[in-house]
Amino acid sequence: MQGGSLCAAFSFLIFMWPIPGVIAKFFSLAPIFYVGICLGIRACGFAMAIPLAWTLIMLGVSQTIAMLILFVPVLVILRWHLIKVKGVYANSLADILHLFTSHFLYLIVVGFCILKFFDVAWLEGLKKSFEEATKLMQVQAPNSVMEILPGGVVFLWLLMVWVNFQIAYGIALKTNMAKHKPAIKQNINLKPIWDIALVGSMWLVLLNSLLIDSLFLAVFSRVLLGVSAFPLFIDGLETAQIIAKANKYPPIAVRISLVITFMLVWPIIFVVLLGLVEPWYGLKQKYLSRLN
Repeated sequence: MQGGSLCAAFSFLIFMWPIPGVIAKFFSLAPIFYVGICLGIRACGFAMAIPLAWTLIMLGVSQTIAMLILFVPVLVILRWHLIKVKGVYANSLADILHLFTSHFLYLIVVGFCILKFFDVAWLEGLKKSFEEATKLMQVQAPNSVMEILPGGVVFLWLLMVWVNFQIAYGIALKTNMAKHKPAIKQNINLKPIWDIALVGSMWLVLLNSLLIDSLFLAVFSRVLLGVSAFPLFIDGLETAQIIAKANKYPPIAVRISLVITFMLVWPIIFVVLLGLVEPWYGLKQKYLSRLN
């Protein structure tokens, strides 16, 4: 009940105080995640009913469907988080990050392929809306904005879901309420497939810019780039935090660096590069050995 009420409050605060409301909206999934991490998926489903009911009453069916779609990754992540194999929790945070991003990547690829290659009557309206939206962005937005907007929106959406999960899990661990405690020996390494995905999507962006010049392919390639960069960004952040702890940097310096990274945006590139090279040099294991 409390988790669902907090989620609803965070979601609707934007209508009363726009600027604080945008920030609260970004963290609106954390209470729902917390309920699921502590009490299980069924309790999480009951908590979701509260913001869904308020959205239906206040904003109508379309917004309720949008919120329901936003809750889908919450349930999926919680299932991966709580699933057991032979009585042992099967997935670490690195495993869940890979599963979450890879499944979203599959949906993106399948969705774009359907839009591009299949002539289905019920898809005509969706295709037309997509074409009009991309053309409108191309006309009204500067080229620099158009280059980062499609991938940036997807990247921000993935980041919102994952940050809410991490915050909720961190609070649950500190309050000793989490069902799934981190194991001493757990996988902390992201699968190297994301290095290939990032480089491949960068080549696709370059190929389209130099030779093909397709608006559809431009949006598709940049969305792929945003999705592929996301797990490497999270891995880079974790690696940077481990390096900072091993070198005994002040926690306040780490927090300031994170704030600057998100405010300036362009330092995100260096964090992604850190996640890209981490498997090559085994940076996590190297600096964790110093901590131990």
